[in-house]
Amino acid sequence: MITMEDTDKEEAPPILKSWRNLYLVVLAHLIAWITFLAFFTRIFK
Repeated sequence: MITMEDTDKEEAPPILKSWRNLYLVVLAHLIAWITFLAFFTRIFK
């Protein structure tokens, strides 16, 4: 049975010590891919 105490406690992510840091890494990775693919598209257009 899930209690209010269980829902208040968040588990830390397996890497980077906080969810915020993990989300920032994912966002940076996405921006890097978009930039790379835009650059690649312009070169071979």
